[in-house]
Amino acid sequence: MRHVNQWLLWAALIALLVVAAAFCVSVWQATPSMPLYRNIILGGAVVLMLVFGCGLIALMFYSRRKGYDEPARSDRIRRK
Repeated sequence: MRHVNQWLLWAALIALLVVAAAFCVSVWQATPSMPLYRNIILGGAVVLMLVFGCGLIALMFYSRRKGYDEPARSDRIRRK
């Protein structure tokens, strides 16, 4: 029964992906093309987004490996 549910889930997800892609293509073809300067601005924004996203993920991995994400603890002996 589990395999049937997984196949149904995958089929539903693929169907949603196909419908979303078809909708995107139909909207894309229905709209007029953008001027060149808008394409350049859009491309620059995409590049900046990728640079910042990759940089933030790199910082996350760096801080994890250096131990900055460990919980705070003290080496001192507690007073009674």
